Amino acid sequence: MNEKLDFLVPDYLPDFSCKMGACRKPCCEGWPVTISMKDYFKLLSVDCSPELRRRLDAGLHLAPHPTEDAYAQITPRYDGQCPLHLPDGRCGLQAELGAGALAAVCRLYPRGIRRNERLECSCAASCEAVPEMFLRRREPLRFITAALELQPPPCPPRQHFFHTGGRETEIRLWLIRQLQNRQYALPQRMQLLGHALLAMDQALTARDEQRVHRLLTGEEPVLPPDEPAEGSEPLAGGLEAAEQMLAILDGSSNSIRDYGEEVLAYFVQGNDIARYARAAEQFAARLPHWETWFEHLLVNHMFFAQFPFQDRPVPLKEEYLALCAVYALLRFLAVGYAALHPEETALTDVVAAVFRLVEHTEFDRYAAAILRQLNCDSWQPLRKILSL
Repeated sequence: MNEKLDFLVPDYLPDFSCKMGACRKPCCEGWPVTISMKDYFKLLSVDCSPELRRRLDAGLHLAPHPTEDAYAQITPRYDGQCPLHLPDGRCGLQAELGAGALAAVCRLYPRGIRRNERLECSCAASCEAVPEMFLRRREPLRFITAALELQPPPCPPRQHFFHTGGRETEIRLWLIRQLQNRQYALPQRMQLLGHALLAMDQALTARDEQRVHRLLTGEEPVLPPDEPAEGSEPLAGGLEAAEQMLAILDGSSNSIRDYGEEVLAYFVQGNDIARYARAAEQFAARLPHWETWFEHLLVNHMFFAQFPFQDRPVPLKEEYLALCAVYALLRFLAVGYAALHPEETALTDVVAAVFRLVEHTEFDRYAAAILRQLNCDSWQPLRKILSL
């Protein structure tokens, strides 16, 4: 038995379980699974049946630019499936040799382990079981300490650091609470989060630890956002920006291309503003708790990505812009796809596809640049895309 270690986790994680062969879309479908040098040589030499050996030898390839942590790949077959998949959807390696034989990424997914001020673990929403679980949850996500038998894989040292006065985790959870403030509608909460991040960024930049403390304790309250503007202008501007952003992403993303092209084709027919408004009304009627669902998805992503202190040298505003892009993409695709495919499974599938793009590519590195390209990097234009 592995030693148990303490992790900071969302409260759902200790009870989370894989759907195994019941997944509609396996987690490794369509993309190469990157594995470490240690896992590569372990799989090369594992004692297994001739059939499994044939599958392993055919699927294992060195990465284009090997490193110790990303040394090789298990490349998909011609049909996008992992070469180790059995007809019933299970992993042939796990079925024959047990979970201990899996590469770390396969053994842990959708769990993502992070090392920061302490060990953290959460689940990627690219796994369809995660948005399905959130769809039925009403209470806000809480973050707890749990003892887990998860052995963290080696991870490279952090390259970029932020001055937080040793309160990085506390600041991150404070920002999450802004998005969980159900006194406001979700679009207003997204704006509230932006105002909170701006105030905290000013305090951190000035090394004003007293103001950081006042913000965290509520002694200096963050002002609520203004009421959203009336009329169709914000929706028109937000819809145009969302359509342009999705058109750009469709050209480079296998994860959402089919969904995006179908939704874009639907909304550009005739009056897209009126069509989107009708689709949004239908979405709210079919899913009256959609704001709670989106809250869970965004909060989970913020924790998974360590928002806003990711390991990259950009201003904190860049991270906020990227989160706004996630919201706009999620909202636009979910509303449009639900209008075309009202089944619950179709809705969770498109959400999982969004997070396959967001959480497993360098989405955050170029999302802010796309919003700047569309002149949506200041408060008023951002308000438009948050009005979707």
